[in-house]
Amino acid sequence: MITASVVQRLQIGQITNVVPFGTAQLPAPPYVVVKTERDAVGRGRLLRVIVHFAADQRKWLEAYVFDELSDLLSDWHGETDDGVHFRVGVTQEWTDVTSGNDDGTISMERVFLLPGLLF
Repeated sequence: MITASVVQRLQIGQITNVVPFGTAQLPAPPYVVVKTERDAVGRGRLLRVIVHFAADQRKWLEAYVFDELSDLLSDWHGETDDGVHFRVGVTQEWTDVTSGNDDGTISMERVFLLPGLLF
């Protein structure tokens, strides 16, 4: 699965608590959730990276979302355990800092593109 490969890739960065969307038990902050979803305009699939930090760590949250995620994922070529090759493309889609998460964290999201066609 592409999600598992992206989780492994992100774990080499400064935040090692990286989980796929739907994980029952979320780790302590800072942590990252990786979710794939349909691209409404048909370019492929979207890769939504949701980053959570403690409420008093806004500057580190923004630095991770805008800087480190770019370094780790922009135009990265990955491979799944099944040998499927994929490339992560950049979009200019992101959300601003939000609060009010159930675990008291603040979060931001950044969206990348997994170009491709379904057959």
